[in-house]
Amino acid sequence: MEKVRNPMVSGTFYPSNPEKLKNLLKSFFGDNFKVNSEKLIPPMGVIVPHAGYIYSGETAAKAYKKVFKKGIAKRVFLLGPNHSGLGSKISIFTSGSWETPMGGVKVDEKTTMKILKDLDIHNDEFAHLNEHSLEVQLPFLQYAMGNDFEIIPICMMDQSLETSKNLGKILANIIGEGDLVIASSDMNHYESHEKTLLKDEKVIETLKNMNLQEMYDTIRRYNISMCGYGPVAVLLSIGFSDIEIIDHTTSGQISGDYEAVVGYLSAILSNLQK
Repeated sequence: MEKVRNPMVSGTFYPSNPEKLKNLLKSFFGDNFKVNSEKLIPPMGVIVPHAGYIYSGETAAKAYKKVFKKGIAKRVFLLGPNHSGLGSKISIFTSGSWETPMGGVKVDEKTTMKILKDLDIHNDEFAHLNEHSLEVQLPFLQYAMGNDFEIIPICMMDQSLETSKNLGKILANIIGEGDLVIASSDMNHYESHEKTLLKDEKVIETLKNMNLQEMYDTIRRYNISMCGYGPVAVLLSIGFSDIEIIDHTTSGQISGDYEAVVGYLSAILSNLQK
């Protein structure tokens, strides 16, 4: 029997009703959105948030819209942080499929097993049981591409610079035409709107410089509670040379609570150097 990962945050982070979910996504993508049905050449990367859709969905969709106007992916690498503390330092969901209200998406077992071998690590999949950072990306992908693509879900408890660079190097040798790499991360957490924007901008400046060490130093120096800095570091380590910042918002702009917000960033990486 095929292994199935059922949705954990359907009905909370996003609607569990398929039609309501599609209508919400349509409101993010717009009535005039059209997908380019050609294969995504060259491969691209995106940084997107992973909060409830009401807060960060529009920010994420702005990046996805630009990607899917370039082409569609046949293989999607999903990189996210480990919020639960379950599982191994790097946890890869190796086979089967992931379900959402919009249907199932196959896991690329051949690629997941290659990454596991290259990392030379003991793997378990417990990290994926209650983790939302990867799951919430799937409906965006399904809305644009249907279910005709495969995923490589990677959850990172170890977000150290060394681990991120090593994983980025491994992925750089695998990624090619038709591939999309997603780094799922929210930015600064639970400070004021003004302070969060200022802290986030310090990180964004390091991203514009494509400077990994500077990003880690900045996060540490200014005590920035960005949750997915490891996945972002992997994306930067793969070898993309260009980055375009698409959107930067906070939850306060939706909730009206500007005292304790979460920052959201979307960006696109392109021009892979090999």
